[in-house]
Amino acid sequence: MSDELEALRARVARLEAKEAVISTFNRYLYSLDTGFGDEILDCYTEDAVLDVPNFPGAGGNDLHFEGRAEIAPLYAPYGDREPGIGGGHHSANLAINVDFECKKAEVSAYFMTSGANGVQGGRYEGVMRHEPDGQWRWETLSITSAWGWRATEFETITEPVTLKYSPFGGHPVAYVPHGG
Repeated sequence: MSDELEALRARVARLEAKEAVISTFNRYLYSLDTGFGDEILDCYTEDAVLDVPNFPGAGGNDLHFEGRAEIAPLYAPYGDREPGIGGGHHSANLAINVDFECKKAEVSAYFMTSGANGVQGGRYEGVMRHEPDGQWRWETLSITSAWGWRATEFETITEPVTLKYSPFGGHPVAYVPHGG
């Protein structure tokens, strides 16, 4: 019975780790869309490595960053604006493989982003690490833009709204660790 109990505990620990990784991934996307710059950066370890192959904002060139301080300028425009409900980062086919020690997790997902004048998509692929403070953060991340279209003519039918429309002030309770 003791072996069965240990096996069950290990499975539960991996499932809890997987849920925490999903929460970090969703917090990352949500923070991009609402303008919470500090929370975007908090999804990365201090020594994180970020690669952005084929980055549209750099003319399709590849970007490489080492460490949170080097990564910060890439996300500065997200945190410089008034926080609001923007929307735009969508993910699908999220796959997570948590190691047996629950220290690291491989993460991959397709993404699509939309804005006022275009749409693009690609893949997120990386490794999250369980940090001493109990949080999961990106240790490595590759954001590959694989396709995109820009509209030359469009009509804006709605404007972004402030966080006053969010019952939780823009911070969904689902992204806060239980008891945190």
